[in-house]
Amino acid sequence: MRQRQAIRALAGFAFASALPVLAQDLTIVSKTTADADPPETTTSYLARDHVRIAQGAGKELIVDFKAGQMTTLDRKAKTYYVTTRQDLDELAAKMKAQMDSPEMKRAREQMDKLSPEERKKVESAMGGMFAFDVEKLGTKRTIAGYKCEDWKISIGAFSKTEECLTNDLQFPAQAWEMYREFAQSLKTLMGALGPMGINFEKMQEQFKSMKGYPLASMTSVNVMGHSTTSTSEVVEVKRGAIPASAWEIPAGYTKVDNPMKKAFSGARRGRDS
Repeated sequence: MRQRQAIRALAGFAFASALPVLAQDLTIVSKTTADADPPETTTSYLARDHVRIAQGAGKELIVDFKAGQMTTLDRKAKTYYVTTRQDLDELAAKMKAQMDSPEMKRAREQMDKLSPEERKKVESAMGGMFAFDVEKLGTKRTIAGYKCEDWKISIGAFSKTEECLTNDLQFPAQAWEMYREFAQSLKTLMGALGPMGINFEKMQEQFKSMKGYPLASMTSVNVMGHSTTSTSEVVEVKRGAIPASAWEIPAGYTKVDNPMKKAFSGARRGRDS
């Protein structure tokens, strides 16, 4: 349950690298769906020192670059939790230690020695837990007046995301670069939660090929037989100043423990037992 909650919270993360510099902040309006819930309109904000990303299903992320932390909001439960860069570094160090264990190294070495055909058979038999791939699909679209290219991200058998990325939507590049670093770090950590783990370096290297902001995305997650699907598509982009209230935690929300820490703690105990 904890792993599923953590993965679902992060499944909508976008990955990007280089964007042109622009002076204006952006307000981005999207239509989103989550499983059987009715479609809803969500609003995301991108400024020089903050980013607020609406993920649908009542989930939102506020990244404060000055403070170096990310706040995850759950509108349905009226709760929030905070993730700092120190948290990410500590979680990455713990997961890297697990990935560097003799057992994990032997497993990866054995996989590397297999032929492509043998590897596919093993991955199929193991539920695809070793597989990770970023693929440019070669198709293009126009969404909300901006051109974008389709990409696909697969993490084992439990997470698949398709995104249409644009480089035409310009906004403060430095802020997006910092957000991208948060997003990539978290997605890498979640990918490593697979039963045998996924190579950190391989994931990070492949993410570098993805450039742009996602105008549309569709993510499916399957953890222990529980499946979820979410979609998002931009319908309007507004330019101009963003009110300070966009970065505030709504009144009546309760702070809770970070579920990612619990998920990684459980994953480690499971491997040590």
